Amino acid sequence: MIRADLRAALQTLAFLGILTGSIALHAETLPSGAHPTLPKLTLVEQARLAAQFAPVLVFHPDEQYFPTSPLFPLNTETSKSPLSTLGTPESRIEAYRKLPLAEKGKFATVFYRAYPARVSDEPVVVLEYWFYYVQNDYRVRGNILPFWMDASHPNDLEHIHLVLRAESRDGLKFSLGPAPGDLQYAVNEAYASAHEGKIPANRYKFRDTPQQGPTHFFVELGSHALAPDINEDGHFVAGEDGDSGSKVLWGIRDHGYTWPQYRTSFMDARTNGNALVFSYEEERDGRQLSYELVPVDSLLERFAELEMTEKQREHAFENQVFWFNRMFGKDNGRSGKLLMPPPAKIGGNSIGVRSVSSNERHFMAGTVLNLDDPGLFAGGRYSFLTRSRYLPDLMLQVDGVVTRRDKYLSPQVLLSYPIDGITKIMVGQSLVTNSLSFDKVQWDWVGGIEVRLGDMRISAATRSVGPLRTSAKEFRLFYAF
Repeated sequence: MIRADLRAALQTLAFLGILTGSIALHAETLPSGAHPTLPKLTLVEQARLAAQFAPVLVFHPDEQYFPTSPLFPLNTETSKSPLSTLGTPESRIEAYRKLPLAEKGKFATVFYRAYPARVSDEPVVVLEYWFYYVQNDYRVRGNILPFWMDASHPNDLEHIHLVLRAESRDGLKFSLGPAPGDLQYAVNEAYASAHEGKIPANRYKFRDTPQQGPTHFFVELGSHALAPDINEDGHFVAGEDGDSGSKVLWGIRDHGYTWPQYRTSFMDARTNGNALVFSYEEERDGRQLSYELVPVDSLLERFAELEMTEKQREHAFENQVFWFNRMFGKDNGRSGKLLMPPPAKIGGNSIGVRSVSSNERHFMAGTVLNLDDPGLFAGGRYSFLTRSRYLPDLMLQVDGVVTRRDKYLSPQVLLSYPIDGITKIMVGQSLVTNSLSFDKVQWDWVGGIEVRLGDMRISAATRSVGPLRTSAKEFRLFYAF
């Protein structure tokens, strides 16, 4: 019996030795610099990371709206229907505005989630913070076309995405298969939303000393765009506090100017106590306020419990804005997009921040208002945005044009450059043919200017003439989707 037990023990040890050797061999044969995939984050670990890196939000002293729950002021303790206590956008905004600052502080809420992703084929953790505001109160100046546009609307959803890299506590990049508690995290990159999709995010890369605690972020007056304040001096300074990876650097623009190059004068300084500061800390004085951290999933669950129909949601959260006005940029509150964060792309190569290039890759449909031969057109556009401040962007476009006289197909290669946040100039060459067999072709030089008004675009162009198209001036009004 003893011999049998001894034999079994030796077999077990041999098996463990082979298994251990296999693991060691696998570890030794990992390519140099390779990183195993990060383990799945538990709810406890997500909460710990959210608290460790919770941003410090630096608001303008005149700000009226602060991050809260989109279900403000839902009351589940009343005998009335919970939906009835939500009221309308107008009543909810008015109720919030009337609250004293201390009461607004009690409602202050920031939503978070964390998940694994990959950047440059290396595993990272994306830590998201989402900020909901009951009202966006902002006016934008067109600059080249000197007019002001009212960009105010109910509901506003902004976010900060932090890219975290981890090291095992022994200082190595990743030990093989560590538990989440064995890793220490630091911020490698910070992305702060600024009118997402239309304007590139303000971002900062911690190159030499990764951030292991909270980062300060400015909040734009009224519109709540965000930008890092790395040196905490109360000013957003291009380069020192971040960039955009694009020609347009938004920074913080409290006064609504949309020129592509940022100027420090675009924002009011948050210095010498001239700011309202929210952090995930206990209240320290009359100007320092705190917010609550709540998981995104909790917000989604609360909305699911209400079982709102689409019409009920629109009644509670959207203004009535005529569809034509919405096409030209007047926002009705878009309850389908501005109440809750979109689903996260867990484990993929995306860190969840929309690129501004997505705003220049779309289908188009509209009118061609040539002076002597008007018509309709439909087409598509695909842009490649260069990061250089001086090099123009490359744009490929194909149009199908129908006029009273003829039908044309027009592939175009254009170079574009932004003049401000809504206007760009374009120049390039266009091939024009009225035959699918390309029997008859005409090469045109094209130069023009285009203005974006919501989802609508207005363009004016001049082009060389030829035997197929004789119009030298061309105006377009079209919808981009």
